[in-house]
Amino acid sequence: MKYKLLSIFCISLILLFIFNAKIAAVENKDNNSEMTDERVIEIIKEIADFMDSGEKISDEVSCRESDGYHDYYFKNQEDEEKLYKYHRDYIKDAAYDYLCEIYDIRFYRGRCTQSRTSRSDLSSSLYYKIDTNGNFHIKSRDKKSICVQIQFVKKVILTENMPEISDGEVYLELCEDNKWRISKVSQWFDDLAYYDLGYCMKTFFDPEYSSLSDYEKFIEKYGYDSKGNRISMYISTDDNDEIFQGSDTELISEAANLEKLKKLSKLAASMAREEIYARHGKIYPKFSTEFNYFIRKIWYEENENFNENNLSDIEKENIKIISEYIESF
Repeated sequence: MKYKLLSIFCISLILLFIFNAKIAAVENKDNNSEMTDERVIEIIKEIADFMDSGEKISDEVSCRESDGYHDYYFKNQEDEEKLYKYHRDYIKDAAYDYLCEIYDIRFYRGRCTQSRTSRSDLSSSLYYKIDTNGNFHIKSRDKKSICVQIQFVKKVILTENMPEISDGEVYLELCEDNKWRISKVSQWFDDLAYYDLGYCMKTFFDPEYSSLSDYEKFIEKYGYDSKGNRISMYISTDDNDEIFQGSDTELISEAANLEKLKKLSKLAASMAREEIYARHGKIYPKFSTEFNYFIRKIWYEENENFNENNLSDIEKENIKIISEYIESF
């Protein structure tokens, strides 16, 4: 009898262990390195379809709670919680912000369960969404990363030269908590535009007036070095909205200025060089990179009488120094 009870007890423990293991397997089917290719694609489509339906998932609701704000947001509590779960379990922050902009999911100040930051200016620059009816396949994968080839479909009317359908990728990363999360979404309008340039993308390239070939030339010129390596396109300005304030009065060859120059990206250095000309009102071809950039500057005024001979010796020397730096890429 003693042994019979012991056997029953052991069998019960084994069955309990198996049951718990099955429950854990179900709960963690997406949380381990053995996620299948099929499940990876399913997750991407599921998230894209949900966020697409959420673009205008509800009416514009004012003051659902007594916070006094008027924003687009999910009307139903369960939808807010579902989006929160997708973000928490499946999407890293940078990719989440990017997806929220693609699908025009606005920041709801009361609960903060949608886009963590409000970027209305940037959302007008994203014109494609994931085509969940398009072709999906695993492009590459290893123990900690997965790249899925996907397709994007044009979201709004652009110039005729913009493709209706374009290829792209979704990258997943195995995080420290052993969960796979989307780390980046990329297409021809890819991370060079959003993750690197951010809001400044439309400052240089406006797809309402430019073509895909214009974009590709822009990326090729400023996004790669002479060896074909990907380089940063980061750019920033000072309080006067200039990259190199004082380049018209101070020599860049001085130590402090030279150190500042060496920190500039190829794109920033190119605009810093043009900045010297632009202060004198140099006129640029309409919708060119330089035109798109300087036409937005408060201090810039086109000068039909512009002449390079009017540049000072300091300005000419600084143009030479910046040009040598640009050639070093």
